[in-house]
Amino acid sequence: MLSGLLKPHNHPSLIPLISENQPFPAYSLLSFRECSIGTTPLSRYQQTRASIRTPASREWLEECFLNRITRKVNKDSTVSIDKVSYDVPMQFISSKVEIRFLPDDMSSAFILYEGVHYPIRPTDKNENCRTKRNNTPGIDYSKLGGGC
Repeated sequence: MLSGLLKPHNHPSLIPLISENQPFPAYSLLSFRECSIGTTPLSRYQQTRASIRTPASREWLEECFLNRITRKVNKDSTVSIDKVSYDVPMQFISSKVEIRFLPDDMSSAFILYEGVHYPIRPTDKNENCRTKRNNTPGIDYSKLGGGC
């Protein structure tokens, strides 16, 4: 069936393959002209493969595929992602940050700020409740004046 469509002068090296795999559907990618590009996909690839760019590094390429979300850091230096609280560095309090992560591996999540990675980690609620804080003294409203 497809061997009748094959022109030997176009792709003579494919004749044995086509004769062995008559119903092979990918053959159409090699022989039929694509009207939007004016040639076959294989020919187009062979013409332009010298201009294919390679990534700068493997790390850069992997970072391109990370999920990205923007969050505002709370006053207690935490952000929430999918109803889970994460501790972030205190320098980001009250600012918007871009968090990059793999959805199935939140242990590798980080904030990318000015080219530097700042790791984030899930909030340990037990540790957080035992943290000593400098509580400011209460306000004595009787000394402020006003009132009745």
